[in-house]
Amino acid sequence: MQKIVQNLYYKACFEELRVLKPGNHSVFSKILGMNHLKFENAAKISGEIFSNCSLGIGEKIYKASIKCFNQLGGNYNLGIILLCAPIFQIPRNKIHNFKDELKKIIGEINEDQGDLIIKAINYVKPAGINNYQGPGDVKKKTQLNFSKIMHIGSRWDRISKCYCNSYNEVLNEGLILFESSKKKLIYKDAILHLYLYFLAKDRDSNIYRKFGSSTADKIMFKARKLQKKFRSTRKFKNDLENFDKYLKYFHYNPGTCADLTVTTLLISKIRDIFNFKI
Repeated sequence: MQKIVQNLYYKACFEELRVLKPGNHSVFSKILGMNHLKFENAAKISGEIFSNCSLGIGEKIYKASIKCFNQLGGNYNLGIILLCAPIFQIPRNKIHNFKDELKKIIGEINEDQGDLIIKAINYVKPAGINNYQGPGDVKKKTQLNFSKIMHIGSRWDRISKCYCNSYNEVLNEGLILFESSKKKLIYKDAILHLYLYFLAKDRDSNIYRKFGSSTADKIMFKARKLQKKFRSTRKFKNDLENFDKYLKYFHYNPGTCADLTVTTLLISKIRDIFNFKI
């Protein structure tokens, strides 16, 4: 069972890399200094660790994050690891409601497993993490437990928010949009449509941490304008490519939106096979 989900996870990561997503790395438009083969290796490394049933969720996140960072020489997939590791914990043979199962998995993260997740974040140091020094700062020793830190972070970080509301943004919004888009669009366009939805819906956490709220807002509003033009005019492809060039010129990488996209693809693939309720 775990091997099936591991393969689906790798496919989700592989497919996302083969869509031109404005500002984010793909085989068609690379981020300077990054390599799509390293992203694929990151999926293989983390997928193997996720499939180890003897490890707790914190252990999986910690081991996968450290191994990927050390072997690949940088942060290629921390957000994906944080979002996808809990999905591997759900027993596929007895899912009644996916969201409820996910909520249970996250709710059962104890202090030791939570500490390992915080250690993983501190080791990898995602972009912009040093810009925050307020309550719930993961860089400092604190009496707050993992759940409380996630709730504080959820005010501005969309991955933390997923941990607090059982992936509402993915399950009740992105997944519904994607499964509808698959019926009307070619598969790659459905993935692009999903990514643009996440980019236009809210501030990208990676950009917010690194460049601040005004820049994150500006990019979100630009994404909304592009989203409205989605495949409606001949100019859309040029507008898409120009937006990608603009974001990459200023090093504005909407990495969190890409992480949410991969997570949605994975859940959609699992649902296609195991046919469960959300």
